Amino acid sequence: MSGKKIDEKVVSIPEVKKIMENVKQKIELIGTDENISHFQEITYDYVNKFAKMSEKDAIKIKKFLIDKYEIEENYAINVINIFPHTIYELRTILEKSYVGKTLNNEQLQDIIYQIEEFKSS
Repeated sequence: MSGKKIDEKVVSIPEVKKIMENVKQKIELIGTDENISHFQEITYDYVNKFAKMSEKDAIKIKKFLIDKYEIEENYAINVINIFPHTIYELRTILEKSYVGKTLNNEQLQDIIYQIEEFKSS
């Protein structure tokens, strides 16, 4: 299957998983002998193994981090991909973020709590 770049944007692993599922479904609907490429198959396997939440939860969490804490999008996506459970883990992810460096422990704990809430709801 040959592809053509239509758009480019930074997305989280759960979002890639949803995109890959849509690609597989479209190929199956076409019903030809053509399958997804080897690279696409490897990507599909990877995102199925490492996606730590649903695409909907990932989008909610990204919006929350960007809107409430003004965390840069690429760092918000790293938070989603890694899914930290401690302040130390979260601080490590955000250590090079301009905004992330300014967050205190209470704010970081709130972020961890909110991420858990989004994921469990």
